[in-house]
Amino acid sequence: MRMLRGTLEEPYSDLNIGGWTVDYASANEETILDADNIFRVDFSRNPFAFRKHLLAYRQLKSILENNHYDIIHTHTPVGSVITRLAAKKCRKHGTKVIYTSHGFHFFNGAPLKYWCLFYPIEKLCAKYTDLLITINREDYGRAKAKFNTAVRMINGVGVDTTKFNQSISVAEKNNIRKKLGFKKNDYIIVYVAEFIARKNHRFLLESVAPLLKEKPDIKIALLGKGELLLKTKQLAKDLGIEKQVSFLGYRDDVYRVLQSCNLAVSTSLSEGLGLGVIEAQLCGLPIIISDNRGHREIADKHKKNIFSPKDKTDFKNKIAAAYGGEDFYINFNEKFSLRSSLKKMRKIYLDY
Repeated sequence: MRMLRGTLEEPYSDLNIGGWTVDYASANEETILDADNIFRVDFSRNPFAFRKHLLAYRQLKSILENNHYDIIHTHTPVGSVITRLAAKKCRKHGTKVIYTSHGFHFFNGAPLKYWCLFYPIEKLCAKYTDLLITINREDYGRAKAKFNTAVRMINGVGVDTTKFNQSISVAEKNNIRKKLGFKKNDYIIVYVAEFIARKNHRFLLESVAPLLKEKPDIKIALLGKGELLLKTKQLAKDLGIEKQVSFLGYRDDVYRVLQSCNLAVSTSLSEGLGLGVIEAQLCGLPIIISDNRGHREIADKHKKNIFSPKDKTDFKNKIAAAYGGEDFYINFNEKFSLRSSLKKMRKIYLDY
């Protein structure tokens, strides 16, 4: 939005397009500062909330048809279905509809119910889409082969490399640890993820519990919030490792926490890409990540960094190997940077 309005600041100001009016429609779940006009629409993430979907459709259809947009760019699975249906009339008058999928719900290994529900809907809505953008190769290949629309790929929304860096002194690192409740010699394993079933926190704690009991200096730092937070805390108690597991909540200084840790992990069952893992890389952390389409983009040919999200023994052994000094670091790939993503989106907007 800043790029279109011409308000990107250094070091990205050279990528500004400028001259566009940018309106934003959402359920008002977060504060938006970069739009000219903000509309509240009663979107729901629940695919079965049909009354809310109908209400959102009517609200959005009115907004779109009254404002005569040149480009409509939509995100999130359910909201994007509603948006593309609401924009059918607008497309007949020249409006271009772009949809960025941050990870299809149907993927290799996904539950059959996801394929039965989401795949036919996405295939249908592709007819009402001028450009579909994906953020991993698996989704790109499937959309390119199966959907009747133009498809391009970018490598995620991009990480701001100016925030995440490895230049932190030992004294500063120890100071951050102290504030977080850790000791300077602790071996801290960090996982940044919402507490939902897909992020698979139970697997993490059950896998490493025996190792934590053997090695009291190993600590787990969990960042995030979510519906399973209380159950995860109870699980740590039930496993007898609650003193070694810290729940640090939602934080706006993730990069500071990451810089104080030793190892980053992700046990997620599915990722469109895996932004938290990329941020950990930028902070100089080795990574051990579950086998899914998004993580495979990050690990690329580094297969030893990947474990099956069903194999607790393999995961525990990799953690033990990292603790013992084995190198699991993967160099950050510039294609995941904010500059790279902005450059690709800039070209897409100018093309359309």
